[in-house]
Amino acid sequence: MNLKWYVKQFTGLTTTQLHDIYQLRAKTFVKEQVRSYQDPDDTDLDARHIFAYDQGQLVAYARIYEHAGVVSFGRITTDSRYRGTGLGKQLMNHVMAILKVHYSTATIEIDAQTHVQKFYEKFGLIAEGQPYTDLGAEVIKMHAPARKLVLA
Repeated sequence: MNLKWYVKQFTGLTTTQLHDIYQLRAKTFVKEQVRSYQDPDDTDLDARHIFAYDQGQLVAYARIYEHAGVVSFGRITTDSRYRGTGLGKQLMNHVMAILKVHYSTATIEIDAQTHVQKFYEKFGLIAEGQPYTDLGAEVIKMHAPARKLVLA
């Protein structure tokens, strides 16, 4: 892989990058996971978008955002052709590094799909409560102080 990584605010995205992001998210969360919900959403407008291209193709994406005083991240995805290559771990290491630098005093809270709970635990996130259904997926609340997040 010859990856080129980006971290951009919404207004810094090119129209092509925005198109690619929405395509990859739709492929993962709507087509592959057979879910139906509003995406894109207004969260995109204020989020930091973290993504990587390999030879002109968007292959990884995540976003970090604040909502109602809570710092979170989501829409974590890698292109299906790159799964199992360690790209998801690279993506999460970028997310963790940004959280530790820019949100060092915050507690990070996410709604994680239960099938990736163990993956997120490797980065220091702790599950809380019981799983529930949100936007058509089984999720569980996870949290950790940003300073306790780890790179895996």
